[in-house]
Amino acid sequence: MNPDLRNGDVKAVARDGEDILRFQPSPEHTLGVELEFQIIDPHSSDLAPGSVRILKICEEERLPGLSAELMQSMIEVKTGICHNVGEVRDQLFPVLRRVRNIANSLGYQLAMGGTHPFNRGITGTVYPDERYERIQDRLAWLTYQRVVFGLHVHVGVPSGDMAMGVISMLTRYLPHLLAASASSPFWHGQDTGLASCRSALYRMLPHAGVPRYFRSWKEFRTFYKVMRDTGTIQSSKDIYWDIRPCPGLGTVEFRVCDMPLTLATTLGIVALIHCLVIATRRLLEERPQLRRGDIRHHWLAVENKWLATRYGLGAMYIRTPSGKRRLLSKDLSELIDKLQPVAEENGNWPFLKNLRPQGTPETGADRLRRLFRNTGNWKTLIDDMTQRWGQELQVSEEAVCVS
Repeated sequence: MNPDLRNGDVKAVARDGEDILRFQPSPEHTLGVELEFQIIDPHSSDLAPGSVRILKICEEERLPGLSAELMQSMIEVKTGICHNVGEVRDQLFPVLRRVRNIANSLGYQLAMGGTHPFNRGITGTVYPDERYERIQDRLAWLTYQRVVFGLHVHVGVPSGDMAMGVISMLTRYLPHLLAASASSPFWHGQDTGLASCRSALYRMLPHAGVPRYFRSWKEFRTFYKVMRDTGTIQSSKDIYWDIRPCPGLGTVEFRVCDMPLTLATTLGIVALIHCLVIATRRLLEERPQLRRGDIRHHWLAVENKWLATRYGLGAMYIRTPSGKRRLLSKDLSELIDKLQPVAEENGNWPFLKNLRPQGTPETGADRLRRLFRNTGNWKTLIDDMTQRWGQELQVSEEAVCVS
């Protein structure tokens, strides 16, 4: 815990974060992507505390974009600033190839997916970092329910008011993003019946889930200052909303997604988020009164997100406050079609079209559940989670967007 908080001096903590209330503008629709990988022991197929060793070698080789996460069985790979999904792919793939080889050389494998199917999280080891130790002290047992893996996407916006407008307008699409990425049906060796167990686990954390409703950046600043002054949070990183503003980066960050099972799905979701923000920003610039959003969609977002958590793309999505519903996979397909002009304009269409559901779509959660029911073997799932994305790295980078 922060020593100032132990002494009751919450104002000293608050003073440290005054700069966070100033939004650093991003004039362009820049992109930044963060992928959280599982570190696997190939002999047991369980999670392994290998991040310290892997990161040490990566630092020696000056490999960019690698960082620790809460647990030593997790590692994060992130891009620099990109302008479209093609640039995201071009930055990620060389790094992913090298870090995968480094992990393999140390006796580990890296896996994609929102949760490990059978790991008992209480046996995990927290990464030796002051912030993570503070989290462990605050969350206690809940710390070990955070052994989950996500995809985070940053998109640049020009102002705090625009950031809050984008968040208000796009909260209604959280279920689409969650369902498209859902890949966490198992937890502690049990089928949870959910498409995204990760999403359900995150709801237990304070300041997590669907974002609060704010009509302006000023309202958010007031909220943030109260939380800081009372010692409830120490920085914006302590806010775990599914979409949150990142003032220091000048971005809106989408955190709702599970870590997908494939790179193709990952790039498709990044394309969807990028196009949604671009289209929404243009709409808000034409009609600034819409920045306040519609609070009714926030009310519905909680239920719609739950439906996506439970049923994935098979959820019956509540489209309007009057109660009209539609199959979420169909609504996602229509959304992608609407965004095609924007995607073609910025070069994202080859990635976005790959995300359009076909027939009866199989999410990552559906695939993992099917594999286990067919084999009854956890190793089959882990092999799929470690090898499938590795095979994508072996083909040409252009081929991945249409795999």
